[in-house]
Amino acid sequence: MNAIVRPVGGCGIGGLSFDTAFARILALTPAPLAAERVALPESPGRVLAAAVPARLDLPRFDQTAMDGYAVRCADLTPGGLLPITGRTAAGEAPDHLAEGGAHRILTGAPMPEGADAVIVQEDVLPSQERIRLMAPVLPGSNIRRRGEDMRAGQILATAGTRLDWRHVAIFAAHGIADLAVRRAPRVAVLSSGRELRGPGEALQAGQIHDSNGPMLAALLRAWGARIIPTARVDDTSAAMRAALAAAASSADLVLSSAGISVGDEDHVRDALHDLGGDLAVLSVAMKPGKPLAAGRLGQAVFIGLPGNPLAALAGAVAFVRPLLAAMLGCAPAAPMPALAGFGLHRKPGRTEFLPVRLCQRGARLWADRTGPDGSGRLSPLLTATGLAMLGPDIETLEHGAMLKILPFWPAMPD
Repeated sequence: MNAIVRPVGGCGIGGLSFDTAFARILALTPAPLAAERVALPESPGRVLAAAVPARLDLPRFDQTAMDGYAVRCADLTPGGLLPITGRTAAGEAPDHLAEGGAHRILTGAPMPEGADAVIVQEDVLPSQERIRLMAPVLPGSNIRRRGEDMRAGQILATAGTRLDWRHVAIFAAHGIADLAVRRAPRVAVLSSGRELRGPGEALQAGQIHDSNGPMLAALLRAWGARIIPTARVDDTSAAMRAALAAAASSADLVLSSAGISVGDEDHVRDALHDLGGDLAVLSVAMKPGKPLAAGRLGQAVFIGLPGNPLAALAGAVAFVRPLLAAMLGCAPAAPMPALAGFGLHRKPGRTEFLPVRLCQRGARLWADRTGPDGSGRLSPLLTATGLAMLGPDIETLEHGAMLKILPFWPAMPD
């Protein structure tokens, strides 16, 4: 099953095509941010600035994988007795296996010189200072060989890798105490609107709680950014100019929410112009999120998102997340394929983003709608795990058609 498509022009309807806007926004970052060193425990969530080679062979030496007795297989006879001639535990120096003997050895201990197998303790019958073999054993049994897991010099992680607990475990095993990572992007999030109030503040007539600012800050932190605190901006040109100028002086990215369109109370574009900002994107043929602007203000990148929550989210996931990845030296994540658990008919011409929940059904990944249309709605996000991305040429989407999904998280769905 497929989507029915109609040809659409390259500039979209009332704005740049999504692909053109995407390319222009990524081009706003000329090079990844500078590197800095952080201690290993502080590295999760950071992005490597340089490849990390293995310092050691792992295991560092031949060692036993089990509690038992190290032996030389040539010395064994079925049901024969072997004298216990030594003992080695983990952390002790390797010993030497006496000819014709059995060496007591505990998990993780180095193999004694001359031994070529370990008999697990369940397969022997101890008798005073001797053991009797109760099961056959082959050379190499129950031995972890030096370097069988990792070899010194092999690359453990490449530049651009986002680190997590797995890397901490591996680097710690190699004795790595600190790492070169990209500096976290500094992002200033500006929310404008005289109607906005923060969490816990009382609401008067006509006022609402700001959801975009907290949502964007949470997303940005999850994507590796450091948030620069800012105050809400009054709905005046002077206030917006001052807020933008202050933010651009200390941030790598200035992100505004609302005020980017051309209404009487929309002051962002005029303020940017007054400050000498340069916009590469003025609007995008996408739904929701058409009034989206991007460019540079001084040394900072600027992105202006719409004020409606789903529109702001679509712009953040589609453009801000890849931009931050570029700042950190990462490749933007590719959309995930999934089958449409719904069908629809729409007017082509814009790239459309729909909140969906990814679900595994058998061997296939499906995307189900989580709510009705509406850029001002928040309820669809309660169960959504990503955004379905419909290309501008799709007019009819049939149930079971292949979709591109921008997931909110990298983990697989339930």
